Amino acid sequence: MIIHANVLITIVSYVLAVVSAMIVGLILRIPILPERPIRHSWTISLIFPTTIIALGLTAILFKLGYEGLLVAVVVGVVSAIFAKYFLERLLPKPQMEESN
Repeated sequence: MIIHANVLITIVSYVLAVVSAMIVGLILRIPILPERPIRHSWTISLIFPTTIIALGLTAILFKLGYEGLLVAVVVGVVSAIFAKYFLERLLPKPQMEESN
């Protein structure tokens, strides 16, 4: 099985985007996991949505023609900053009903 160079660069770019998003997220003190119970939590964390945003933005930019390792690092940094400071303003938490 032959793996072409473009495929390896793309895979490494995705991994680099996720790793850079996680490193910047740790520097910005984003929690690694959301609050418990996870299925009812709307807390922003490193696992979700920061890494998912990094993967999505990387895929969008690759489809638009911007490829490379530097693009992946920049996308990782931008996605961590976006998740920390702008995501809750764009998509606010839903109001929870109080149980009696």
